[in-house]
Amino acid sequence: MKTIALYDETCTLCKESKQFFEKIDRKQKVSWVSLQEYEKSESPHSFDKIELRRELHIITARGKVYKGFHAVRYLFLLSSQTIVLGYFLYLPGMSLFGNPIYKLIAKNRHKFFRKKCDNGSCSL
Repeated sequence: MKTIALYDETCTLCKESKQFFEKIDRKQKVSWVSLQEYEKSESPHSFDKIELRRELHIITARGKVYKGFHAVRYLFLLSSQTIVLGYFLYLPGMSLFGNPIYKLIAKNRHKFFRKKCDNGSCSL
């Protein structure tokens, strides 16, 4: 089983993040599934719809769930191109910086992608 990354297909930041990770995922370890499709399917994991749209969610091959900063740092470990960065983000204390930075970017994505986000989904 592959790691599953749940992304919002209506969000510009989410789509661009997906494109970046797909480019570096040469061994295709991650299967990207839109949260809109995931919500329609039957799954052993159920997530709050608003929370799904606020943070990237991944489900590892072993069934562990990571969200937000923790999801991104896990994804960095899966590619040889970013594995050093991934290990760096696992150093003690990195969550103290990584979580707030991730949340700040996610919360303000409508400001960063104002010109690209025309359907209002970036304002969540």
